[in-house]
Amino acid sequence: MKGYIVILFLFIQSAAFADEGRYRSLKAALEEPNKVKELLLTYGFNDSVPDVFDRFPNLIHLNLSNNNLTYIPPSVFRCKKLQVLRLTRNNLKEVPDDIRQLTQLKELSLSFNYLEQLTASIGELKQLKRLYLKGNLLHSLPESIGYLKKLEQISIASCNLESMPHTIGNWELLETLDLSDNILQALPESIGNLKSLKFLYLQKNRLVEIPLSIGNCYNLQELDVVYCGALILPYTLANIQKLDRVYIDPRTICFYPNPQNRFRQQITVVDFATVRYRSSTNMQ
Repeated sequence: MKGYIVILFLFIQSAAFADEGRYRSLKAALEEPNKVKELLLTYGFNDSVPDVFDRFPNLIHLNLSNNNLTYIPPSVFRCKKLQVLRLTRNNLKEVPDDIRQLTQLKELSLSFNYLEQLTASIGELKQLKRLYLKGNLLHSLPESIGYLKKLEQISIASCNLESMPHTIGNWELLETLDLSDNILQALPESIGNLKSLKFLYLQKNRLVEIPLSIGNCYNLQELDVVYCGALILPYTLANIQKLDRVYIDPRTICFYPNPQNRFRQQITVVDFATVRYRSSTNMQ
C-alpha cells in the first residue's frame, strides 16, 4: 500500500511539473507573469483581447485561436522569446509589418482567416520552420517568403492561389508542401531545388504540367495530383526511387514507371465513385 502511495505521489508530481509554465487563464497568468511560458487562450474572447502580452518576459508559446480577433494585439510583437504563435480561425485581414520583430519564431499559424495579402516582412522570420496559411484569400505570395530558408512545413491550401514565386527554390530544408485546392496553372522551375521535399500535395488545381525539374526532388515520397484536369506528369518522376505513393485521377496522363522501381512506386487512380483514398496530408 505504501509503495502505491509513493508511485501515486510521483505521478501527480510529474504531471504538475509537466504543466508548469502553462496557463489557460489570462487572469491567472497575470498573477505570475515571470512563470508564464505557454499561454493558451482559445475560445475565450469575442473579437478582442487585452493587450498585455509583453508582461510575460518568458513567453514561448501563445495560442489565440478561435477568438474572432480582427487584429493582432501589438504587445505580441514585443514578446522577444516567442517561438510559437497560433492565430487559427479568427477574423484577421492583415498581418502587420511588426511581425518581423518576432525573430525567434519557429511556428506561425494563420489558417482560416481573411488575409488577402501577406506582408513582405514575413521573410525576416529567419528561424521559422512551420508556416500554416490554409483557408485564406491569398492570390499570391511575396517573393520574400523564399527567404525562410529553415522552413520545413508550409500549407497554403484553399487560398485561391494563382501563382508561386520562383524564390521557393530557396526552401532547401522543406519536407512538406501543401498547395492543394487552389487555382494554380503552373509551378516555378525552381521547385526542383527542394532537395528535402518528401510530401507534395497539388490536388484540386488547374495545372497542365509539372516542371521536369521535379525529378531532382530525390527524397519525394508522396505526390497527390487528383483533380488537376488533364495534367501531364513528367517522366523524370519515374527515376525517384523513394517515390512510393502517387495519387492521380482518370484524366491524368501519368509517367511510365521505371522498371527498376516498379515494385516500389504505387500509382493509385482515384475515382470517388469507386475508390476511397486519403493522402498523408494533415496540416493545420
